[in-house]
Amino acid sequence: MKPDPTLLIWAALGLAISVMLFAISWDVRRAYGGEQQLCQLEPRDPSWSYRTKIGGRSDKCWYEGRRMKPRRELYWAETPAIAPEQGPWEMEYRWSDPNGWSHSE
Repeated sequence: MKPDPTLLIWAALGLAISVMLFAISWDVRRAYGGEQQLCQLEPRDPSWSYRTKIGGRSDKCWYEGRRMKPRRELYWAETPAIAPEQGPWEMEYRWSDPNGWSHSE
């Protein structure tokens, strides 16, 4: 028994349409979400786009999605307030005599 060629054509057409609709919905959800996106310093993929002048910084704000995303939807992560680590040359050294000698003599 031979398969009906019209049935195969309709099945292939239905599969192609399903794949195209999925691809379009994925792209639309990713690019036009209208959600806040965190800026990255470097792109993780060649398809990423960037904007400048986000949050008063001159760095390029790389994000996933199409070009010209509204600036109000992009933001930089806050930098944590961590004290800089001291190097050995910045440490305070105090010499003390174990016998209790002082400079008062």
